[in-house]
Amino acid sequence: MRWNTICFDLDNTLFSHEEAFEHAIMHTFEETLKELNQKYDHLPSINIKDWFRTFKYNCDYYWENFENNKLSHDAYRKVRYEKTMETFGLPVEPNSAKNFHEQYEEVVVGYSVPYKGLHELLNTLKEAEINMGIITNGKRETQERKVIQLDIDKYIPFEHLIVSEDAGAEKPEQDIFDLALKKINGEKNKALFIGDSWKLDVQGAIAAKWDAIFLNTRNEKRTRGCPPAAEHFSLAETAQFLYWSLHLKG
Repeated sequence: MRWNTICFDLDNTLFSHEEAFEHAIMHTFEETLKELNQKYDHLPSINIKDWFRTFKYNCDYYWENFENNKLSHDAYRKVRYEKTMETFGLPVEPNSAKNFHEQYEEVVVGYSVPYKGLHELLNTLKEAEINMGIITNGKRETQERKVIQLDIDKYIPFEHLIVSEDAGAEKPEQDIFDLALKKINGEKNKALFIGDSWKLDVQGAIAAKWDAIFLNTRNEKRTRGCPPAAEHFSLAETAQFLYWSLHLKG
C-alpha cells in the first residue's frame, strides 16, 4: 500500500474555520454591543456584517506583522480588535480586546461543522486499517473540543491528536511530524499529510520526509517549494484521490 499512515491538519482541512470564525466573531460582537449599549448613551448604530468585514480586513492587514514576529499573538489580537472599534467610533476599554477574544474562544467551537464526506472518508480509512492522526498548531483544550464537536474521535483517538502546545514544537518544524510518527506507530516512507497551508502543512511535511496533499480550501497561492503529491480544492476531491490511490471503495 502506498501509504499506511495518514495525518490531517484540523482547521480548514476537516472543517471550514473561516465560516466558524465569521459566525463566532459576529456572535461575540453582537453580545459586546449589547453590553456597551447598556453602559454608554448615544452609541452609533452598527451593522454587524459591516463591522465584521472591517475586522477581517484588520486581521489580514496585520497578519504579516504577526507572521514575521513583529507582533505577538496577544498584540495581534489586540490591534485588530481596537482598530476596528475605533473605525466605528466605539469605546475601547482596558482588557476589552482580551475579554472579546476569550468570549470568542468559548463559542467558536460550536460553529465547527465537518466538511461533507468527512465521516465517510475517515470510516473507510479506519476499516482499511490506515494509521490516522491529526497534527495541529494551537491549544490542546481548544483542539480537543473541535474534535468532539466534529464527532471524529471515534475514528482518530485523542492520543493521535498531536497539538503544538504539548508537543514542544509546531508546524512546519520537523519535530512535530517525527513525534506524530512515533505516537501513531507509522513509517516515514509510507506517511501522508493533508493540510491547507502551503508553508506550514505541505512544505513542513515534505521537509520531514512525508508525502503531502495540498488541500487548498482557501485558494492560497503557492510560493516556492517542493511539489506535493496532489493539490485539491475540496475534501471531496481528496477523498476520491485517496480511494483511487489506496484501491478503496468509498
